[in-house]
Amino acid sequence: MRSSTQKPAPAAREVQLERGMGLSAYARRQTRIVCVEGEVEVSETIMWIGAQPLRITRRLRAGDACRVEESGWLILRADAASARLQLEAPPPAAAMILLAQLRCWLSSHLHLPSGTAQAQ
Repeated sequence: MRSSTQKPAPAAREVQLERGMGLSAYARRQTRIVCVEGEVEVSETIMWIGAQPLRITRRLRAGDACRVEESGWLILRADAASARLQLEAPPPAAAMILLAQLRCWLSSHLHLPSGTAQAQ
């Protein structure tokens, strides 16, 4: 049983790449990439300068990990041998959870007079 003070574990997605295989994957900011087996090249677009993407590329070996700087598309590539990765998305920000709870409470407790337009 989890106590109420513990943070929920991040959602992890496992990715298997065969030798020579590349994959594009969308990742949210602060997603953690863990190389479980093999070696993988991770290419992340950190900004656009005009029509050209500025990318950073990292090589992860088994046991290495990195964090995604900004939300966006990654290119994952296993060149030399197969690789197995885990993509661990960060939990939703506490402020977003609180905002969702507040909206829910307001919609169930706030009664506007008839004829009053509600903002969408």
